[in-house]
Amino acid sequence: MTRMPDRDEITSQIATLMRGFSIEVTPRELNTIGAIEDLLPEGTPVFITWLPNAGFEGTVAAARRIADAGLIPVPHLAARAIRSEQEIEDVVGAAVEQAGVNRVLAIAGSVADAAGPFPATIDLLRTGVMQRHGIAWVGVAGHPEGSPDVGDAELVRAITDKNEFAAESGLDVHLFTQFCFAAEPVVIWERSIRAAGNVLPVHVGLPGAATAATLVRFGLRCGVGPSLAVMRKRAGSVLKLASAKPQYPEATVAGVAAAAAEDGRSLFAPFHFFPFGAFARSAAWARALADGRFAMTAGDRIVVD
Repeated sequence: MTRMPDRDEITSQIATLMRGFSIEVTPRELNTIGAIEDLLPEGTPVFITWLPNAGFEGTVAAARRIADAGLIPVPHLAARAIRSEQEIEDVVGAAVEQAGVNRVLAIAGSVADAAGPFPATIDLLRTGVMQRHGIAWVGVAGHPEGSPDVGDAELVRAITDKNEFAAESGLDVHLFTQFCFAAEPVVIWERSIRAAGNVLPVHVGLPGAATAATLVRFGLRCGVGPSLAVMRKRAGSVLKLASAKPQYPEATVAGVAAAAAEDGRSLFAPFHFFPFGAFARSAAWARALADGRFAMTAGDRIVVD
């Protein structure tokens, strides 16, 4: 029988999984949050969200600003939005040459029909564009609760393909999950893909300190499944009353940390935050946990000093 970790072990694991956390920002949001270097520890990876119908010029400008702030810019590359092999060469080349980018997140993108020759992330990765431009670190998507755009069988195959690509290419490939409202689905998923051969680090996506109504709205839009039911149950009849109160992903953080403390073979890596418009609040909470300025109380409550 597996020994359950005690509170001190879970607390220690929380701090470990929060150190090196990453966070998302849109180019537009970056223009509204002030001095980003004052909100995040130096060297924090900041992912620059891809938005449908948005030009890549704004992404490059955002990457320059993030790099100038002493942070690590990680632009999204949406495979289905790329119209040609020449375009991806130009896009990656511009990010590297103009902003010093050395990491990217490669995703399929929420587009029904591919605009060019890359219907899936793996098709983009296999062009060799990363290696040609000196990018050695690539994030890819993981979907513990499924995706509204991709079938379950395709998602299983995608994990295998991404592991094979990492082994063949020698690139440092990491899995970043969609945001989760509960730990259990992502813990079960991590164990299942590990049993099937996954060796890639798994960064669990967390919703930022947005309101309950905002979180449920994004969850419905993005197709988050079982853990959304947990979030809706937690909000319950007080959803409207709690609409202005920030919600923090305490239970998910504690649950993933407990799983990592229980199973030393787990592949959980530092958490990744989706702020949903609450960038400063989310960054402050994540930074407090990374610094160890918190305590755990009963019921998976995390109290920040």
